[in-house]
This record gives sequence, structure tokens and C-alpha cells, in this order.
Amino acid sequence: MNEKVYLVALHKIWIDHKKLFFIFEKKQNYKEFYENINTSILKQFGFKEQKIENIIKYKNDIKLEDLEKMIIDLDVKIITFFEEDFPDYLKNIFNIPFLIYLRWNITLPWIAFIGSRNITSYWKNVIELFIPEIWRYFSIISWWAYGCDSYSHEIALKNDIKTISVIWTWIDINYPVNNKKLYDEIIRLWWGVLSIFPFWEIWNPYNFPIRNEIVAGLSKWIFVVEAREKSWSLITVKLWLDLWKDIFTPPWDIFRQNSIWCNNLILASEAKMVLSPNDVLCEYNILNNLSSKKDLKFSDELEKNIYNVLLIESLNIDEIALKLNLDISSILLKITILELWNIIRKNNYWKYEII
Repeated sequence: MNEKVYLVALHKIWIDHKKLFFIFEKKQNYKEFYENINTSILKQFGFKEQKIENIIKYKNDIKLEDLEKMIIDLDVKIITFFEEDFPDYLKNIFNIPFLIYLRWNITLPWIAFIGSRNITSYWKNVIELFIPEIWRYFSIISWWAYGCDSYSHEIALKNDIKTISVIWTWIDINYPVNNKKLYDEIIRLWWGVLSIFPFWEIWNPYNFPIRNEIVAGLSKWIFVVEAREKSWSLITVKLWLDLWKDIFTPPWDIFRQNSIWCNNLILASEAKMVLSPNDVLCEYNILNNLSSKKDLKFSDELEKNIYNVLLIESLNIDEIALKLNLDISSILLKITILELWNIIRKNNYWKYEII
């Protein structure tokens, strides 16, 4: 049995992320710990008596074979903090998860689109304008709620744009249930669904701020779409401000409740006002780079795509392949050609960058 099945089981019997860090700080002996759980060992790690009773009771109800079968059937990746694949962005948040559950792929960098559940036609138009224009440089990340978040995923999928959903339940629970079709479509297209919650964890309001912090940590910047003065979106915005990340929002009608906070963010200089996708691209000097390289001629679309992803950040060959959803052999020749043409180069960290 795979060693990580024991880790998943430990998480399922309510040993949380902080305790997992404490227990496995020096040695990831998940199987050994799981099989030898007893009152004495748990007390050494600071568990209270009632918690110990519950852990031992839940452990007796766990069927490891069923757990392993579900992981395999759903093709769930379990990535721990100590592994190379663990997203670096998540290492900067206050409540760092010990492990993440992932279905399919994740790519960087991400932009978060968040906002009201009661989305208006105006803000739908905003999403429809921005997402198709910025996808070449950023993947779309959001959470699993009605309104703005779901609509952002829909527009991304409609335009064949990479998207990842961070959910506040176990990774195979479709909540809200009306989003099942959307969930299935993301999985079918090999994009990403991510969770940090244990197997069979159903939704509850306490999970909302935890999920929000994951979205804040993973994304490079945030686009706020329609938010009232009191909403879950504002929790995430405050997390972004604490992490010193960029926030963008368009202005709108000062008499609309759902625009009050977006307008106030601009007024307080906490968000950058944008009127078009170009305003975002200019912020990261993308348009300037494109303008200076406007005479470049590529022999095919793949060379152009490699160039475009390197406009955003320096990447090694594995990261370029992941970003383009291709294998390394498919891009190796093109990278060599771009190097010979003196368009890109490999830096001292073995990452490719635009010259």
C-alpha cells in the first residue's frame, strides 16, 4: 500500500495540518505512525483526552483499502510540503497546509477572480472582456461558489483557458451541486481542482476563510469583481493586502451596493483601477516587451507560445513544458532555436528568460 494512503487516513481522522507538521517535521514515517497510534504517543504530541478518544475511534472505522481505491480511481495527487511539486506560493501564507489534494494539473502564475454571488450583467461583461485577453500570460484561479467565481471558470473553459478551482470540501464533493457540470468539465479538460480538506469532508462555513487563504497564497494577483461592504470576498482581499499582492478592480455605479467596496478599494489606493485588459498587462510590462519585440518573426505557433510564457517569468524546461501542457521532447528543439536566434537565454539558475 502506498505510504501516502496512511497520511490521508491520518488527515481523515482529524489530525490537522499543524499537527501533521509537528509530528512529521523530521521524518515522514506515515505508515509507522498510523499503525502504532495509541494514547501515549498522541499525548506526546499535545493531543487532549477527548481528541485522543475520537482519533482512535475514527481510526477503527477507516478501511485503508477503500481509501486507496478512491485515491486511485479519482487519480488524486497528494503533494506534501516537503516535495518539490508543492507550490512555492503557498509557503508564504500564515496557515501553510501540510498537504494538498489535487486532481489533474496546476500551472503558474495564477490570477484570482473573486466577487459576488449575485453577479450582474455588467460584471459578467467585465469577466468576458478581461479573461480572454490575459490568459496567454496567467492561468485563472477561483473558488467554487455561485456568481462571479463560477462564471470566471465558465468563461475560461469556453475559451479553452487553463483554470483551477480551489474548493472548500473534500476534492470529490460537488458543492454547490449546481456546479457539478462545471466540475466535470474542468476534470475532463485536464485542468485543476485543489483542496486541503480531508476525505469526505462536507462544506461548512468555517472552511470558507481557510479556502480563501489558499486562493490568496496561490495567486500572483487578484481581480475583484463586484463586492458588497460585507462579503467573503473582502476576507480574501485583506489577505492579499497582508501578502503585499496586487489588487485590480474596475470602477462602477456609485449607487449600486455591489460596487461599493470595489470603488472604495480604488479610493483608498488599495486596488489599482483598470479600464481594460491592457491596463493589467502594462502593469507587468508585458505590453512594453511585446512592443519592443514587435518585429520578431516565429516559424510556428509553438515558438511564439514559448516566448509568451517567458515574458511573464523565467522558467526551467520542465516548467515551460508544464505551462504549455506538452512533453519536454516537443519543445526542446524550439528552445534551442530561440537560443540560437538570441531571443532567449538560460540564466545561472538554469531557467530560460527573454533577452
